Amino acid sequence: MTYRLQWTLGACCALLLACSDDTTPDPGTGIPTEVQLAPAGSPHDMLSAWGLFSDPVAQVPNDGVVYYDVNSPLYSDYTFKRRFMHVPEGQTIGYSPDGEWDFPVGTVLVKTFSYLTDERDPALGEQLLETRLLVHQADTWEAHTYIWKGDDAVYDRVGDFIDASWIDGAGETRTNNYIVPNTNECKECHGDMEELNTLGGMTRQLNREHDYGSGPVNQIDHLVSMGWLDTGIPAAEERQTLVDPFGAAPELDRVRAYLDSNCGHCHTENGPASQSALLLSFGLTEPTSNPESNWGVCKVPTSAGGATCGHKYDVVPGDPDTSIVMCRLESTDPEVRMPPTVSRIPHAEGNALIRAWIAGMDPVDCDMMQ
Repeated sequence: MTYRLQWTLGACCALLLACSDDTTPDPGTGIPTEVQLAPAGSPHDMLSAWGLFSDPVAQVPNDGVVYYDVNSPLYSDYTFKRRFMHVPEGQTIGYSPDGEWDFPVGTVLVKTFSYLTDERDPALGEQLLETRLLVHQADTWEAHTYIWKGDDAVYDRVGDFIDASWIDGAGETRTNNYIVPNTNECKECHGDMEELNTLGGMTRQLNREHDYGSGPVNQIDHLVSMGWLDTGIPAAEERQTLVDPFGAAPELDRVRAYLDSNCGHCHTENGPASQSALLLSFGLTEPTSNPESNWGVCKVPTSAGGATCGHKYDVVPGDPDTSIVMCRLESTDPEVRMPPTVSRIPHAEGNALIRAWIAGMDPVDCDMMQ
């Protein structure tokens, strides 16, 4: 699908293995030639000051900054996203087979959001919206947001709204009053503000191929070859991996991947939405070891308040139209919709996947099961 178009910039094709010793600014741009971390609690005013990009507008990474992608992206109002990673020289990421990796202090994770002018032809350019950083300081991760203003992005902790338009893959003109979240809203996806963590920095998201200039290679294997990641980890085919939610894998695998990346960071044990008892992270939707109530089958909501759309159960097998989950995913009412923040446009493709999954379940009379 075009909204998930994989667009590898030529500048990202050369993987740069180590930081340069030259920290002086480039006299032509004033941009540092290697990553410049900011003190805890005092982020740089401008994105360029971090030294993450030699050309911020073109998203050309500096030395020691590596492009990566994920298997099942978090939906963000049809934006195009680029992701980058910086690990301090001499430091190593701790590998986990099924949880968040243990990134060293000084790690910077970068995500830039934009709308392509025309999804059918990325060469026509884009409207840059924001760049978000997760910076691993000594005691915790810090989240910083930069809003694009011309040829640089400006630090903004309070959020904003950006009018945007683009042409989608079907040739239709789309518009959105795009929401840039404030710093406090980061905790709604990334956990408690005292214990922020990455969403995509885990094996099941990163175990995929990417072309860094000499043909496709596995991203995790590449990080190992760079010395950025533990050695002695399982082979690629033995690692936990999310499928493409809109690919050709079996429906349940695609549903689990979509729910994990779009809902599971909140709807998990000890997550911000754990009190709902709707548990949608990958390990908790494995059908042979978990009850169907984890993903809402005939489950009476425990924390929806008035946002039930007049229905009784989170998921009614065979009947998406009376399932609370389906109503909340398709709603544009900010008091009802899921996810609850920083999204305005319901995800038509994702909702169609979940709707088809519920419709395909064997019908059950949930009233008889209570």
